[in-house]
Amino acid sequence: MPINWGYALARGQIIAQRLKRAGLNKKGENLPVLYLPGILGTKLYDRQQRVQTWGDYRGVFFNRPEHAGYEYEDSDVHRARVLANEQLHAFTIVPGLVHTLVTAELKLVLEAALGYREGRDLFFVGHDWRADHRHLALRLDEELSRIAALFGPEQEVILIGQSASNLAVRYWLATTTEENRRRIAKWYAFGPPWRGTYHALSMMMTGYYPASRYFHGFTADDIASYPSAYQLLPSDFSAVDGKGNPLPSFDIYDPECWKAYRMGPYRETGNGVSPVAARTRAALAGNLQSAREFASWVQGADAYQSPVPQVWFLSDNNLAVKTAVYDDNVWHLEAKEIKRCYPDRASSLLEPGDDHLPLSRLLDERCGPVVRDAHHQPWGESFVYVSQARTHRALINHTPNLQCLAFDLAVERLKRQ
Repeated sequence: MPINWGYALARGQIIAQRLKRAGLNKKGENLPVLYLPGILGTKLYDRQQRVQTWGDYRGVFFNRPEHAGYEYEDSDVHRARVLANEQLHAFTIVPGLVHTLVTAELKLVLEAALGYREGRDLFFVGHDWRADHRHLALRLDEELSRIAALFGPEQEVILIGQSASNLAVRYWLATTTEENRRRIAKWYAFGPPWRGTYHALSMMMTGYYPASRYFHGFTADDIASYPSAYQLLPSDFSAVDGKGNPLPSFDIYDPECWKAYRMGPYRETGNGVSPVAARTRAALAGNLQSAREFASWVQGADAYQSPVPQVWFLSDNNLAVKTAVYDDNVWHLEAKEIKRCYPDRASSLLEPGDDHLPLSRLLDERCGPVVRDAHHQPWGESFVYVSQARTHRALINHTPNLQCLAFDLAVERLKRQ
């Protein structure tokens, strides 16, 4: 057994023992959990090619075209072609030997500490994370109907959202029925990007390569074809030039600004315009308008959201960008790069957070008190837990976060006995 799997199993047992010592391991009916994965969290299967386009190491390491079609086409035909119903619990690097754990650790903790079982009372909601987040909101309606058929129409449900999927939950809460809202027992939001992230534009400029640029990955043009990426842009986008002056008349949702400032599909490549970039340019105005409309739904506290008990999992153990820099026709969108290039102004351009989300931008309308102590938390209530997870990605696997989740779920279960 690989070491990381053994560690994950042991951690689940340790948390189970802590629950027992706290008297929270009494058997009872678990509340069904719907887990909504974030970007990259669901495997994608191409029905036409009959291969895994995402979630299979062959597409990344061997660059086989049939395994690695990462462009998104916003059409019913394309959506019907892609099957997205299997959770990426772990990404295989060397079969049987080396794996990168994604949600496997959370799953193991819920199983060991609380007795959950995937497919029985723990359900991972597969979705094409490249698509408009409103498609995920529709999936959530379908899943609530399925839970009602399995457990009864009055059954309460736990929602766990990872990163970007929390935006879909907010949109869903604002647009679904009052009956559905009442059925949400609690919502656990890991790294919710309420105000967007500069990392979204960064990926549209440089791409994303899971195994480094020596191997295949998501090109900048691929990512610029994703409606979900535009919905992750900061709606209050702040940018300055190399001297610290605000960019004049800048609107992140204006296609003309993307042309003028060489953003996304209009970036300078030196290789001409690729076919994917040409298609992305044609869809740009529509994607930006859709993102503007979506942002109006998900930002700020809403009357439909406040009655739903929530726990947010955040971090301030890193630096994140709060103001981007456009200098000499080059965008600087990553904290490390800004700190290196503009050390004298880094304090005004960066602030504590995880590596994607500045903490202060998430706390303006928080769901409850901010807690930093890993051992004394208001379990059973709404609160914000600020841990020391090193990165945005690590939030879902950080041991104090998993322990907090297990204890709070145990208290919610106890309250209903």
